Amino acid sequence: MMSEQTGPMQTSVNGIAINYEVRGEGAPLVLIHGWSADHRYMAADLEPIFASHPGWQRIYLDLPGHGLTPAPQWLSTQAQMVDIVHGFIDAVVPDGKLAVAGSSYGGYLALALVRTMPQRLRGAALLIPDVPRADGSRDTATAVTLFPDLSVFNDLEPSEDWIPASLIAHERRMLEAIRTDDIPAYQAADYDFLGRLERNYLHAGVAGTPGQPFCGPSLILTGRQDSTVGYRSAFGLLDELPRATYAVVDLAGHHLGRVERPDVFRPLVDDWLDRMEREMAAGSSP
Repeated sequence: MMSEQTGPMQTSVNGIAINYEVRGEGAPLVLIHGWSADHRYMAADLEPIFASHPGWQRIYLDLPGHGLTPAPQWLSTQAQMVDIVHGFIDAVVPDGKLAVAGSSYGGYLALALVRTMPQRLRGAALLIPDVPRADGSRDTATAVTLFPDLSVFNDLEPSEDWIPASLIAHERRMLEAIRTDDIPAYQAADYDFLGRLERNYLHAGVAGTPGQPFCGPSLILTGRQDSTVGYRSAFGLLDELPRATYAVVDLAGHHLGRVERPDVFRPLVDDWLDRMEREMAAGSSP
């Protein structure tokens, strides 16, 4: 087990210098961020919850092409990306069980891990997961703002013009949260790489096919007004994840978490951690 430390760390996977951050000590939990972001927003979403769950070692990675992790020219498919995530896990958690949580695109990758390495997982959390159809399309909600207040955006930069339309309700604290933890991550992304990967977005083989039911404690958390990935496709995972709590949260789009509905997000993640801790205490998940 790695000792407690914070700050950037690095390991090599397939010749790629993967940057990551470790917080806390205890049972390993690998956290996978979303498309064009990096680990910072996930840490902002989740770290307050761990104040009451100190027994977890949180491992936040920057995927290739995100944050401080470069993407080589040869990397262009989801099969390669899943292989890199497997290699990262083998490098930082070589033995024993771990849990995984993924947000948006990270949820898509976390689901691939459930299908390809279920024997190593204590549990899985899919947070606003991207679950595309077999043709790559998405069953999304219609974009809507239910509680508009454009006065809270009186100092937007041109690069922030997209924010008001992305929120279901307009509050100043939401804008500040996005500015603090999301926008710096977007600015660090390698968009040429993301264009290559988007052309080969769908998982193939085992990673793209429902497998045997995964019976570890799970969480599927979606936004009712999510116009980016939607919520309906995630409902189709319930048979595959028979111990999943599935929630569709009203007044939440793709910023569900500390931005839009922290009052709902945090108790549901807390419950997922509680359920895994109960398994560990009972000795059924060494």
